[in-house]
Amino acid sequence: MSQAIVHQFATQQACNTALAEQLASCITQALQSQDKASVLLPGGRTPAGLLACLKQLDLPWADLSISPTDERWVADNSAHSNAEMLCAALPRARVLDPRCASTAQASSEAWAHALQADKPFAATLLGMGDDGHIASLFPGMPNLIPALQLTESPAALVGLAPDEPKVRLSLNLPMLCATHWLGLLLFGQSKRQMIERVLANDPTTQALPIYQLLWHAPMPVHMYWAP
Repeated sequence: MSQAIVHQFATQQACNTALAEQLASCITQALQSQDKASVLLPGGRTPAGLLACLKQLDLPWADLSISPTDERWVADNSAHSNAEMLCAALPRARVLDPRCASTAQASSEAWAHALQADKPFAATLLGMGDDGHIASLFPGMPNLIPALQLTESPAALVGLAPDEPKVRLSLNLPMLCATHWLGLLLFGQSKRQMIERVLANDPTTQALPIYQLLWHAPMPVHMYWAP
C-alpha cells in the first residue's frame, strides 16, 4: 500500500516556501538530539527556487551537511555537477561532493562510506524525471533492480543515464530511505499525471523507480506539487 501524501500548491513559489520551512523543521528537530544534521537534496533545474528559499532562512549552517542524491561523472567545476549547483546556491552550507576518487566506482564506494555516519538523515528530498527516474536510478539501466530493493544495504552505485553525461553516481533506494523524513518535489501537469498513474497502480508504471519509491518506501513520501 502506498503511503504517499500529496501537498498541493497554487504556485511554485508557495510550494518552495512551504517545503523550505518543512526542511528547516526537520533540521531543527534533528539537532535537538545530535550535534550535526545531514540532508539529501536533488539536483537539476527543479529545486532552484527551493534552494533560493533555503538560502534566506536562518539555518544552523555550521552544523548542517548536505549531499546531492546523485551526481554526474563530470569535471569538478562542470556546470552539469549537482554538487557545484548546491555549493553555488547555498554558499554557507557544507556540501559533500560524491566525486571523491579517481574513478566513478571508487567514488561511489567512498561517498557511501562517508554518508554512513550521517544516517539516519534529517531529511531526504527527491525529484522525478518525466521517465519516472529518481536520483540517477533510470528505468532499464544496468543494476537497477538491486538498487531498488529495500532488503539491500544502503549504498551508492554507478548508474547510466539515457542522455549525456551518461555516467552517473547515485544513492540506492535503501540509502535514500535511511531518513527521518522523505519528500518528493514536482512541478507541472505531466509529472502530476505520472504520479496519478503510479498511485492508481497502473501496471505500465510498476517497473519504474518512482513506483518502487511510492509503493515500497518504509515511511510516508510527502509529495510537494505545483503547476
